[in-house]
Amino acid sequence: MSLFLQTYCQSDFEKSNKFLQSQQEEEFDFLVLRNESEEKHTAFYYHKWANFVVWGILADLGILANRYGSLSKHRLNLHSIIMGLCVFLTVIAEILMIAIWNPPEFYGNQNLGSIHAPIGFAYLGLMILQSIGGVILKLCIESSNPQRYTKIMSLGHIYLGYSMYFLGKIQCGFGFYIVYSNLKGEGEGNLIMFWIVYALLFFWRIIFEWLYQKGTLFDYFYSANQTIERTGSIQDSLFVQYLIQNDQLNIEKEYSNKMWFIFNNSIVDLTGFVHPGGQYIWEKTKGREISRFIYGGQSLEDGNTAAYTHSNSVITLIQRQTIGHLNGNSHENVTQQNINKWTLVNHQKISEKISLFGFKNSSKQIESKFTNLHQFGKYYQIKSSVNKKISERQYTSVVSMAPENVQYRQKLINMIQQLNKIESEDAVQMGQQARYLNELPLIIKKYESNFGFSQYIHSHLNEDYEIEGPYGPSLGLPNKGRVVFVCGGTGILPFLDLLDFQLQSATYQIVKKKFGQKVAERLNPFECQFNNGLHITLIFAITHKSELIGLEIFKNLISLQNELEEQSFRMILKITEQIEGFTCVNDRFDQEFMRQQLGQLSQYDKFYVCGPPAMNQTVPQALMSLGVQEKYIHYV
Repeated sequence: MSLFLQTYCQSDFEKSNKFLQSQQEEEFDFLVLRNESEEKHTAFYYHKWANFVVWGILADLGILANRYGSLSKHRLNLHSIIMGLCVFLTVIAEILMIAIWNPPEFYGNQNLGSIHAPIGFAYLGLMILQSIGGVILKLCIESSNPQRYTKIMSLGHIYLGYSMYFLGKIQCGFGFYIVYSNLKGEGEGNLIMFWIVYALLFFWRIIFEWLYQKGTLFDYFYSANQTIERTGSIQDSLFVQYLIQNDQLNIEKEYSNKMWFIFNNSIVDLTGFVHPGGQYIWEKTKGREISRFIYGGQSLEDGNTAAYTHSNSVITLIQRQTIGHLNGNSHENVTQQNINKWTLVNHQKISEKISLFGFKNSSKQIESKFTNLHQFGKYYQIKSSVNKKISERQYTSVVSMAPENVQYRQKLINMIQQLNKIESEDAVQMGQQARYLNELPLIIKKYESNFGFSQYIHSHLNEDYEIEGPYGPSLGLPNKGRVVFVCGGTGILPFLDLLDFQLQSATYQIVKKKFGQKVAERLNPFECQFNNGLHITLIFAITHKSELIGLEIFKNLISLQNELEEQSFRMILKITEQIEGFTCVNDRFDQEFMRQQLGQLSQYDKFYVCGPPAMNQTVPQALMSLGVQEKYIHYV
């Protein structure tokens, strides 16, 4: 019995000694590990913390810089620098691990380490490829020439970037798990702390992404009613003055490098900014009115980009770079003055898909008359006040089609038809033309499109609509010279009021020639600056006679040309049928057509193009192939 107890106690004592010895060895190994971390494993711990900084902090900052940097001209550079730093730190970490491969013992996780390492090296290769792709994409975006695959490259860069972002997060977390999971005491606490910090950083990244998608921060800091415009320099003020005076010569001479645009009535300077879709987009729209592109109403005429509705942050960016206004007022005053609810009170069908709409607002007055050549070409913005999903659109002013002006024009036409029979100046009498219109007339063609405004208004005739305007620059017509208008369908609308003005001007010149200045002034109660030095050649394409909007204007303007000392109008109508009184053709608007119909193109000062996308693309190409410089071709 005593022998048994002695043997048992000895065995128990040996087990206790072994247990204590193992505990001491583990504590010793842990202390050695900590000492080694400071002496032998510097490269390893740099690898660990460098990747934590990269994938826990910098990668998120790089994405947020690209997101929220849309109001900064340095967005691309900032994103490139941060993501380049991510790649640089990761490359250094991997190089050190290869050169000094002496990691601490992972205490049972060696197999996990052998998995983590090759994944990390493969992932590094993807990072380098993604960086090279990013540099190429940046060069394509900043190029002033069209890049066919920019959009595809951009989408590929974004989706691959997000995939690598999430995989990088997982790989970083996996590495920390390998390091801390089997360490006793402090290791367990470090692992828990790591997951807490890692989760919090990722949580805030998700919060900022959610706020970005909702536009909450932009709405809060840069609401439309609190737009802070840029403080213009003396050079900006001089540029604005040149623009208001339509001094194109000095603008081209002194401000050829300025990237300026017209947005509504605001003059915007985006010099130094880079368009995310490619810098060539701004090169193509430089100096133009861009609201149609911003609100998604039209694509670029060259066919390289599709129509795109821009976000509120883009509109905020544009407003914050305003250096002046066409009408001398600030954006806030223009908005406050023009945004109103208008009641749709009149609807007249012109053709199967085209209608004239009349809008009334008792607190607003619409002038019925333009008094000089530099007032034509402005537009109104209109949207539903009920359905916010319906897109906002821009439509050209057509005051010549208001009922009052149609009635006055009919009286004028009747007088024109009797002009040769009138012998006494007392017979030259016209009723007073209305100073203001009762309705705002807009002509809108119906297009089949989900949430499209034109389709919506044709089926919602009993609603109020929000209308702003008039906005935009004038057509920029010369006081004297020869211009060509090439248009198709409703593309005639920006020129309709001008041609009505030319009809009245021609009548005025004929009466003045026959009866003198005093009698002619009876036709000019508003002291219009009728001009006989501008000749207009109109090339108008339609598919059917019912689309010939402004028929009476064209017909009578043509008939008066032989009565003028200098003819001011010529019209070529592209249509499959023949219409009496018009020169009708059915040829393509190609190089040969332009040569035959226009003759020597150097005799023309400007060419204006307004029509469907195919026309906007082919007509400028035909003109430039005949030697017309692109700066003399204007899209309306």
